[in-house]
Amino acid sequence: MSERADFEATPAGDATGHGPGAPQYGQRTSEPWTPPESAYEFALPAPSAREDVVRGTVYALAAAPVGIIAWMVLWNMGWMASIVAFVAAALAARLYVLGTGGPISRRGAWVVAAVTLVTVLLSFWGGMLLDAAKYLGGGSPLAMLVDPGTWDFLMFNVTTNRELIDAYAGDFLVALLFSALGCFFTLRRLFAQTKGS
Repeated sequence: MSERADFEATPAGDATGHGPGAPQYGQRTSEPWTPPESAYEFALPAPSAREDVVRGTVYALAAAPVGIIAWMVLWNMGWMASIVAFVAAALAARLYVLGTGGPISRRGAWVVAAVTLVTVLLSFWGGMLLDAAKYLGGGSPLAMLVDPGTWDFLMFNVTTNRELIDAYAGDFLVALLFSALGCFFTLRRLFAQTKGS
């Protein structure tokens, strides 16, 4: 018995259920074998139909404390802290996308812009708190946050001390201008990506 005899075709119409002329194990056919279509199908997760703006916003808000702390460190060293706005915008955008699990939309770009603005405003307020801590004797700004006397002192000076307001007005406008320039390219890219969505 030759080796080929071990691989002869099963006769047509036997117990295998194949009809006459169907290729059988051991036969050669002129048509190439192709796998069934189901072999090419992969189970990909379906993209979310809706953007979870609330979850993305909560994630993006985590950029605010990071930006505020970085701003206060730079402010304490006497540097212009506007670079923090660029970092806050980029971080807020990345965290927003992480929270939604998909691409950012026009609403998401507005959320990132709002988080960046709030971070800059709170950061500047933190810088004022840091200055007040130095003025009052160099206490810890974190300890002063929970001290009602600190807030009373700050609010009294903000509402009645015109010289203090004038002194901070120039710093605030410069900080706001450089912050806007710092995060402009990040926000412009976000709004360009979401055009029409």
